[in-house]
Amino acid sequence: MKRMLKYIAVFALVLSFCASFAACGKKGENEGGNTETDIVLAENGSTEYSIVIPAEADPTEEYASELLQKQFEAATGAKIAIEKDDGAGLDESKKVLSVGNTSILKGSGVVMDAVELNEDGFKIKRFGNTVVMGGYNGTGTIYSVQEFLKYEFDYEVYATDEIYIATAEKSMLIDFDITDAPDFQERGFDGLATYNAEYAVSLRLGASTQAAEFDYGTTRDWIGSAHSYYEIIPKEKYNNPDDPQNYHPDWFSASQLCFTADGIFETFVANLKTIIKENPYGKIVSLGENDGAGYCTCDACMAEQSQYGLSGYIIRFMNRVVTETEKDPEISSRNLMYSMFAYTASGSIIPPVNTSTGAILDESCRPVDDLYIRFTPLNPVCYKHAWSDPDCSYNQKIYDYLQGWDSITDNLFVWDYNTNFSAYYFFYDNFDSLQKNLQLYKEVGVINLTRENTTGSSLRSLTDLDTYLNAKLMWDVNADVGALMDDFMEHYYKDGAEYMWQYINLMRSNVNMMDETLTEGYHLLCYQAPGDLVKYWPKRVLEQALDLLEKAQDAYQPLKDTDPVLYETMYNRVLKESVCLRYMILSNFTTYYPGNTTLLNEMLDQFEIDAETVQATCDHEGGGLTDFIDSLRG
Repeated sequence: MKRMLKYIAVFALVLSFCASFAACGKKGENEGGNTETDIVLAENGSTEYSIVIPAEADPTEEYASELLQKQFEAATGAKIAIEKDDGAGLDESKKVLSVGNTSILKGSGVVMDAVELNEDGFKIKRFGNTVVMGGYNGTGTIYSVQEFLKYEFDYEVYATDEIYIATAEKSMLIDFDITDAPDFQERGFDGLATYNAEYAVSLRLGASTQAAEFDYGTTRDWIGSAHSYYEIIPKEKYNNPDDPQNYHPDWFSASQLCFTADGIFETFVANLKTIIKENPYGKIVSLGENDGAGYCTCDACMAEQSQYGLSGYIIRFMNRVVTETEKDPEISSRNLMYSMFAYTASGSIIPPVNTSTGAILDESCRPVDDLYIRFTPLNPVCYKHAWSDPDCSYNQKIYDYLQGWDSITDNLFVWDYNTNFSAYYFFYDNFDSLQKNLQLYKEVGVINLTRENTTGSSLRSLTDLDTYLNAKLMWDVNADVGALMDDFMEHYYKDGAEYMWQYINLMRSNVNMMDETLTEGYHLLCYQAPGDLVKYWPKRVLEQALDLLEKAQDAYQPLKDTDPVLYETMYNRVLKESVCLRYMILSNFTTYYPGNTTLLNEMLDQFEIDAETVQATCDHEGGGLTDFIDSLRG
């Protein structure tokens, strides 16, 4: 009764689109099902329940309790009190919602184990009138509250400006018995999640920033940035001829380091130990190569690379670094993980294995127990097709490389990509590969997953839907994507959902047609300039797509008088996609509308206004949208 009626897609393309995803069993299901007890949680705006948090609650427990209090009131109208734990332990007769590490949790016998919960997981269990909820860590406790609200009141965060919670005059307590854990211990995603860390934690993502006012969605797990060679061996210090005592020009190659040079190992270890001790809260130490190629070509380095491959050469050095660093008892007691790249940009993505037999080139190339390989596939790779797709000419090597790494180590991280860095606003159809690739990562035992999205920008095509799907699948790779999309489209686009579905399916149908009919197929790379994409997007398709977006906006017209604030919100949600679509048209304007400068200027004037409205400021990596507009006006 309290649940909203689900929007039923009636278009054949929509049905085929949803059916293309695997519908698998849900993780973290309530062992008791969704069975309601006969216990009244709240009725007619009042409740006999209270929230109990530890007497010395940490900030995550305080935030979780405040979230529960706020959403409980939104759903029931009842102001539920937050009380500090008095140490009495579990009393099943008391109407209590216990949040975090209380004496009630301890008395219940519920154990929050790091391995079972993969660190960020949680448990919720009912004992009589009392419900215990919490996690192994603070974010897990927040997630437990989110899950309680989901089961009780259909709570769901779809976007920064779309949070749903059902209301009811009378709510009954669910018979909770839930244990849930993420498929990946760490789930990093930038784009929207970078700019709003509270939103990130609401989607169970680790925001890639430490500067946000809201702390609980940020990740402070990493010691050092992704590309850390020059943080550990600063070039300005050791390649300065004015400082002869520290001058070691032989340590530096084109953009990396020379691992066979005299003294570099000892300095690398000494500096690394200092950095680790200066960061007492981190748990993953970055040993990440600098961006790009440029490893040393001196005789000693080339001899190592010839015998062990580039990745083997790096691993042998990093194995020594990790082993020596861990001899320090202050460091070894922290159970740190050390991460190095296997990176397409340098060639280190190729594992140190025999391509014919699959055997490791030498046991010294096998990562030591605390060294993790961060698999990083970059151009030329295709995100339209899954890594495991045997028909994709770009991806077979990537698939083989991942299998090669899996054969020599269980210590795997992944840093992959989720956009076209040359054109953020172009329609990015990675729907077919998203779930399959994440399932493959889970299958080979990936622990830590980072997906680089729109660095420097909060906008890409279908940005809110994309963030939502990534978050859900990074928690549970077997989630029912069709159901997730149905749910998102209904709540996010509301009366315009019908036309937004048609828009998505029109764009995807065009992509799939190109993939089937072009000799080379359709491949979605991380770097594809707009000029390289024009052949995939006929004028008629983009004009039809623009018409569908206008129809979606027209569907909100009744709100203009009844709820002008909601009207503006809904209109601008579609406007974000319209800006992306018009960017595609403008990028190829001379092809579509040759010589029509009047139309160009009219489109640019409106495009500039709308881009400002939706805060579209960055259209590609390192570039501003103003430059794009100015170039067209010129």
